[in-house]
Amino acid sequence: MATFNAQVLDFFDWWLDELRGVWMRVVPRKEQSSTSDWIVSLADDGIRVREAKAPEFQSIPLALTASSDEILALLQGGSRRRRPSFDISVQPGLFLTRHLAARRLPVRQARDMAELDLMASTPIDPAQVHVVVAATAEQDSAYHVVKAKTLAAVLDAVRRAGGCVRCLSLSHPAGTLRADPLSLAAIWPPTARDRRARTAWIAALSVLAGAVLVTLAHAHWRAWQAEAELDAQIADAQVLAKAARTSLQKRQAGIERIEKIRQEKKTTASLVRVWAELTHLLPDTAWLTDLSSKGDDLTISGFSTSAAELIQPIDASPLFSAPEFASPVVKVPGQDGEHFTISAKIGAL
Repeated sequence: MATFNAQVLDFFDWWLDELRGVWMRVVPRKEQSSTSDWIVSLADDGIRVREAKAPEFQSIPLALTASSDEILALLQGGSRRRRPSFDISVQPGLFLTRHLAARRLPVRQARDMAELDLMASTPIDPAQVHVVVAATAEQDSAYHVVKAKTLAAVLDAVRRAGGCVRCLSLSHPAGTLRADPLSLAAIWPPTARDRRARTAWIAALSVLAGAVLVTLAHAHWRAWQAEAELDAQIADAQVLAKAARTSLQKRQAGIERIEKIRQEKKTTASLVRVWAELTHLLPDTAWLTDLSSKGDDLTISGFSTSAAELIQPIDASPLFSAPEFASPVVKVPGQDGEHFTISAKIGAL
């Protein structure tokens, strides 16, 4: 479980480092003034203590081997605060820098590798030094070693003054490196109050993140539900639209049939007119037994004393054309006259 937690924390640290690196490359970092109450600087020539708002030349020098009592005496001479904060700056010459890798490593992994490097490659006792990993946006990984006795008197004085170390920085020609939170916590462990505040912040952020996730999930669920309802409505509408299209097509087909009948009625003679014309044309010696009409085709059947005489008057009529016998003229036993079947074309009225 501890290994899994370390891996999760390493991933989280790596993610934050990547975001920090991108941000620092996009937005150049400006040098910020200290927000602490006191600044303590450690260099080869001694220890300098000054209030944060005081000019640097007013800092009071002490020997590098000064005791915590001497440092505490200087701190008590300044402004009194219930819990003063301190920035500790270590100048070149008081720390050792060693390279770890060509790429930036997760902080916890870098600290583990630093301890292994100290034991394997140097005569330094890890118990006698502080390992500091800088919170930097550089693409490589390095660590810095500060002797524990270099910081011991200062840390003891800060503790006796009731203060806290807010920042530990390492100065070098290219700039100032700030210790990452893990390195600072190893040098100055957070108090119960600090841990409670940090826990409260983490809990608040976790609740906020959880609320955001729940809100997004609820919004996604509502959107999915609305989409499902919309799909159902679309499906119902498609069924109704299909039925409406079918009904419209049937109605259109009916209208077209009616229109066709109207047109045929306008251009084709009615059976009443055909019957009247035939009654006028045929002699009294002929009578009909059947009359049928399909479109402009007319077929009549009947008997006549002389069937051959029927073709000429029908052909002379303006209503008919192309009359001809559709079947041979025959004598039917028991009937007077000849049985005939004549077909003709019906013209316009």
